[in-house]
Amino acid sequence: FGSGPLLAAYYAGKAYIYRELERMGIDYVPTEANFMLVKTGNGQKVFEDMLLKGVIVRFLGGQELKDYIRVSVGTMEENKIFIEKLAEVLGK
Repeated sequence: FGSGPLLAAYYAGKAYIYRELERMGIDYVPTEANFMLVKTGNGQKVFEDMLLKGVIVRFLGGQELKDYIRVSVGTMEENKIFIEKLAEVLGK
């Protein structure tokens, strides 16, 4: 990421996502990377429903991670869209 405004925007975006997930009562795995694991229940279904809403996330599959999706931190606009669509999909 380098330094300066881009790095600040990344950390602000990640903090926003964390804050909104906590507000909705959704568990996540904190990370230093540019992506995070979000516990959504049925990860496969949430993955498919998010795609139908135009939001790309990843379902990792496997027995250990079947309840999670992987989400990349994007621009603030992208992060807000992700949170909005996730709330719709999960009925929050």
